[in-house]
Amino acid sequence: VESSELIKYASNAFLATKITFINEVAELCDRLGADVHHVAKGMGLDKRIGPKFLHPGPGYGGSCFPKDTQALTDIARTAGRPFEIVETVISVNDDIKNNAFERVKTAMGGDVAGKLVAVLGLSFKPETDDMRDSPSIPLIEALVQGGARVRAFDPEAMDNARRHLPDAVEYCGDSYDAVDEADALIIVTEWNQFRSLHMDRIRTALKQPILVDLRNIYDPHRMKEQG
Repeated sequence: VESSELIKYASNAFLATKITFINEVAELCDRLGADVHHVAKGMGLDKRIGPKFLHPGPGYGGSCFPKDTQALTDIARTAGRPFEIVETVISVNDDIKNNAFERVKTAMGGDVAGKLVAVLGLSFKPETDDMRDSPSIPLIEALVQGGARVRAFDPEAMDNARRHLPDAVEYCGDSYDAVDEADALIIVTEWNQFRSLHMDRIRTALKQPILVDLRNIYDPHRMKEQG
């Protein structure tokens, strides 16, 4: 029984570690001018590592990884052998989630007060309405606390989101309603329909041409070419 329980916790903690590792690599890439997609692909070609769970984003969430990493560290401390790697993963993941707001604020000139921000994607991952520990929660809370208006759209999670997000959030019927006259667009969840947005239409609808793609689904050079 002990081995079975530990398999479950250790497996999810290892995957959470892999996600957090590539997220830190992504932040280093930003500072060094490297392309995290190229780095992740190169890493994934090594069969000892593999390509899965090397997709940078604004931190892991959901029902399994936060719960199981915390459970494993609690069990380890009770056993008198703290699991320091996983404890660090939990801490770094929290930092990455919180850093998402700083990235948005920087993109918007250092201040979000009085600005209208469009957020696409609320659930912690695509194809679910699950809001548990979603990266969208601390981001939107920080935006509202910073004085921004937030207009959001998610294909499935908006009903659940109302129980987790500030009352001030405005919910929209589709992506383009959310973006209309907004000062910036933030992509938080990589739903397939957000991968094929009509960028000319987005550019025209935005008050300012600011796109913060927290899921790295668009090529930044191509986005610059499109304004």
